[in-house]
Amino acid sequence: MNKQDIERIIAFRQELHRFPELSGAEQQTAERIVCMLRAIGVDEIYQNIGGHGVVGVIHGETAGASVALRADMDALPIAEMNETGHASEHQGVMHACGHDGHAAMLMGAALSLLKNRPASGRVVLIFQPAEELGTGAPAMLEDGLLERFPVDAMFGLHNWPGVEAGRFVIHDRPHMASSDDFDIEFHAEGGHGAMPHLSSDPVLASGLFVTALQQIVSRNINPEDIAVVSVGSLQSGFASNVIPTSASLKGTARSFRPEVRHDIEKRIHDIAQGVALATGCTQTIDYRRSTPPVANDPDCTVLSRSVVEELWGAEGLVDHPISMGADDMGAFLEEVPGVYAWIGNGAGCHAPQLHQPDYDFNDSILEKGSRFLSHVARRFLDNNQ
Repeated sequence: MNKQDIERIIAFRQELHRFPELSGAEQQTAERIVCMLRAIGVDEIYQNIGGHGVVGVIHGETAGASVALRADMDALPIAEMNETGHASEHQGVMHACGHDGHAAMLMGAALSLLKNRPASGRVVLIFQPAEELGTGAPAMLEDGLLERFPVDAMFGLHNWPGVEAGRFVIHDRPHMASSDDFDIEFHAEGGHGAMPHLSSDPVLASGLFVTALQQIVSRNINPEDIAVVSVGSLQSGFASNVIPTSASLKGTARSFRPEVRHDIEKRIHDIAQGVALATGCTQTIDYRRSTPPVANDPDCTVLSRSVVEELWGAEGLVDHPISMGADDMGAFLEEVPGVYAWIGNGAGCHAPQLHQPDYDFNDSILEKGSRFLSHVARRFLDNNQ
């Protein structure tokens, strides 16, 4: 892209940042994306796929393979602390994960592909809603995304704080975890704190449950596997001398292998039942499977790494630990081969982290991210004529 194109994409990114919208409410974001797709001359544009999802299609000179490029576009319920000229104008909502930058990099890739069309095939541009809820990719799939726009591979790019700006991380093993959520409530008849023998105690049950939960990873999962189970919310009671009638907990379970995911779910149910029996309470549990692990396809990994090395040399690639964070790109990669690469958003101990109120996408990496996506798409099509 030339300087004018880069400035155009930066302005587009900052506009998205100024007007963020939460998962499932990305109507104006989708309209801005559609307007930009029209302005740059994308061949076909489709809206309202799986909610506010947008799909654009760019045709090559002749028929051939199909490749998808995907970006997310929803924001988070976080109040922004930054005082930049493009800071969020929607109170309590901000792009704290860089989805504005992801959408802008995909738009930059589209601009490059239109200026120099692939020799054959087509590129499907997927702007996905509701990633933060883990529901956007499944909704687009359920709405017939791959039936309407069949593709042979899919590539995406996520910014990564802590990695030097513009460097790429492309893993050859599962690198973002599956994510499941659970809600548990312990029930009792309640009573007076001075006479606990006359009632059962859901607070005691919840405490035992949180403690016992830690044995799942430490004692039930093979140490060679990676898993985490965390409780993030515990709500119960209102007074110091009243045993309440209920205690509610919310938590998350994350892992990389299907077998481990199954075992964790079973053990959470077993522990909840056992604790309820031991404390004289009853329990209800709602366990919800969300996103699958994100795993790159081996051949697409080789292709993606070769593109980085061709454009920026071997130093363009760096190693970085895998993450227990989740992304519903995994739902797409269960259906088609592909790669979800990371691009550094800035290193150093003071680099703003994802989902934090001082985070902002680094505009200096937009050009590199756009080039990576456009070159990966072109290389895949060239290799599959």
